[in-house]
Amino acid sequence: MNWDNLKVLLAISRAGSLTGAAHFLDVDATTMGRRLTALEQELGVILFVRSKSGFVATEAGAIAIERALQIEASYHRMTDEISQSHASAVGMMRIVGNSWTMQRLALSGMDRFLAANPGLDLRFMTRAATTRISGEASIQMWFEVPPESAEYTVTLGQVPYAVYHAAHLQEAPASWVAFFDEEASRPIINRAVRRLSKHAEKVRLTATDASVLVSAVAAGAGKGLLPMCLAEGRDDLVPVGTGRPDFSRTLYLYLNPDTVGYKRVQVTVEWVRKAFNAAFLPKT
Repeated sequence: MNWDNLKVLLAISRAGSLTGAAHFLDVDATTMGRRLTALEQELGVILFVRSKSGFVATEAGAIAIERALQIEASYHRMTDEISQSHASAVGMMRIVGNSWTMQRLALSGMDRFLAANPGLDLRFMTRAATTRISGEASIQMWFEVPPESAEYTVTLGQVPYAVYHAAHLQEAPASWVAFFDEEASRPIINRAVRRLSKHAEKVRLTATDASVLVSAVAAGAGKGLLPMCLAEGRDDLVPVGTGRPDFSRTLYLYLNPDTVGYKRVQVTVEWVRKAFNAAFLPKT
């Protein structure tokens, strides 16, 4: 049986759609559909049916998924056992998070980490925090996202935020730009903006990524509560007030218990923890 087709089976079961599975495996949706058809023809059964909520496994599909998970687990155990014979980690490692946190992490010693682990391949992925990757060597990095019941949670630290406005403005505008994620279950940063706002001030622009908000503030669209690590050193931004932190958010790592013991997961978590200060704390 073709392992690539089994990976398609698992990707669809995790993503719930051909498009999501295609994104997960870095192939197009047409290829995903063709591989699923090939697997169903090979097994002589229908593995998924479409519903309003996406692809749902049939009884035969559930059996196939269970066996594929066992094959996948055996493959990852073999890879990890092989890596134990090396001084460095070996295999594919996924890191999932917001776009701007991935960018900061990539600038914080990633080149040295990869040089120290030549057999390790990193895949940075940005997607909605509600999507979990299971059965893969992966870690997820989010702010204030409740962990799944089966996940391990590691606290990385407090990321300081401060209010900034555009340097070309004589004074801070009355309007705000603010982070807003419709899928977030704990909008703690929105409460902080309301606390810092004056009575007549309104939020005029929202975005789901901090780097977009930084650009909007620098353009003069309004003042904003921004990660200090993104705002410091920029000539087009000035702090409102003392420039000291007005707010802090807790950044967490979420680990799959099925893969938390893998060497590649452990060395990656160690790197992320060591990189936290350089990536997310202001230098001054």
